[in-house]
Amino acid sequence: MPQILDIPESEDGITADWLRRALRSGTGKFVPPIDGVAHEEIGAGVGMVGRILRCRLTYGGGEGFAPSSVIVKLPSSDENTRRTALQLRLYQRECEFYRVLAPDVPVRSPSLMYEGFDPDQHDFVLILEDLEHMETADQVNGASETQAMAAIRAAGRLHGQFWDRVDVPPVATVHNPRTLEQHAVLQSVYQLSLPRALDLFGDQFSQPMRRLAKSYGSCLAEHSAAMDRGAQTLIHGDFRLDNMFFDKSDNPGVALVDWQVNGIGSGLYDIAYFLSSSVGTDVRRRIERDAIEIYRDVVNSVRPGSLTGDGCWRSYREAMLTCFRVPIIAGAQLDLTNERSRRLGEVGLQRTLTAMDDLDVGEFLPSGA
Repeated sequence: MPQILDIPESEDGITADWLRRALRSGTGKFVPPIDGVAHEEIGAGVGMVGRILRCRLTYGGGEGFAPSSVIVKLPSSDENTRRTALQLRLYQRECEFYRVLAPDVPVRSPSLMYEGFDPDQHDFVLILEDLEHMETADQVNGASETQAMAAIRAAGRLHGQFWDRVDVPPVATVHNPRTLEQHAVLQSVYQLSLPRALDLFGDQFSQPMRRLAKSYGSCLAEHSAAMDRGAQTLIHGDFRLDNMFFDKSDNPGVALVDWQVNGIGSGLYDIAYFLSSSVGTDVRRRIERDAIEIYRDVVNSVRPGSLTGDGCWRSYREAMLTCFRVPIIAGAQLDLTNERSRRLGEVGLQRTLTAMDDLDVGEFLPSGA
């Protein structure tokens, strides 16, 4: 049985001794003595809901499991962010993903080396494989067409694996179908966040989009429940460029990180969120129809007959309406003092609002909203 260790409050607690004990406990392998640990914060402006550290390790000699570097994830030091993470169970969900779901997911994610979660304090620590050897892309600049299509194919494999199979293990071991109460909580968080988000980024909203954002806030729970009546699968939930690593090749494979928002939902949400926030508007407009067809083909290759052409496109447009949530809630609730985080929020919001306008998503507001 893995040894339960204290959860470090900061990088000061990630000592050579603590890391060695954690790696031995989590992997069950012999780890030679660690001489030194160099901490490097890499999540600023990327991991807005927690702290992400790269720890470079040096050893005193001897054979055994001896990675040259590992990634350590810790809770955010910002109280507002931690409160949001607690409301939405973000830290717990990511720990459960790596511990329970990752072995069955057909898309690469970092190998888990140690996991600790305190349900009373909602503290956590994850030690993960360092994917430094793979390529990343800057979400502010946006995905290339090649990267976008690679991401779409990865999402198709993920969603197809669990399409309409969320009521059996492993997904059912971790997640229950979302309830009206959970949708109501999310609606409340959205409504509380909207005034501050409009104060911060209001110049990006046309008057029609401002009205649509407010109308969506009054029917978020109803719209979410309507989407839940469609096909459900395991979704990443934060499917964006900053959470992706690519192989260095002309036809790159994709590894996904940051699984804090994984859960049961419409697969087209991941697609709408990615294309609206992580792909520049000109590229999105050029590849959008082809991307949705590729996604449909991949899902159907895994789970035949799951999606029709017209149905897939309509579900994509409907899912785009839900893309209000992240920029509104993140803009108001999370720590955006980092300049890169703020820029990411501004660019993502501008792209999302443009995509919503292009796709006429107001059609999917519940009647009476």
